[in-house]
Amino acid sequence: MDFDAAIAAHADWKVNFRIALATHSTVDAQRACSDKICVLGHWLHGEARSKLAGDKTYLQCVEAHRDFHEAAGEVAGAINRRDFQRAADMIDVGSKFHDASMRVAVAVRRLKTLAPA
Repeated sequence: MDFDAAIAAHADWKVNFRIALATHSTVDAQRACSDKICVLGHWLHGEARSKLAGDKTYLQCVEAHRDFHEAAGEVAGAINRRDFQRAADMIDVGSKFHDASMRVAVAVRRLKTLAPA
């Protein structure tokens, strides 16, 4: 698992949301809301589960990742409904999405120390 790439991929969601807001385009809401589609999700629900299932750090990462995608799905939904101001508010500092983004990055970094690539 390339943990740094996983962190970057999740940070890219905010960039993609900002682009969609600026261009009034849609985003892939199904991909945004699923914690199993991305590379990290495949790993967490596959190989990592078989090796780390009971580990507290692993479980915290799974939870943070799930929360991130739940929040991302909500933002994607607002963008796709063309509720651009609401979506912009949903990615600002202090928002559920922002907090979930920080939590998933921290959780992945912690997991990296436990299960190096």
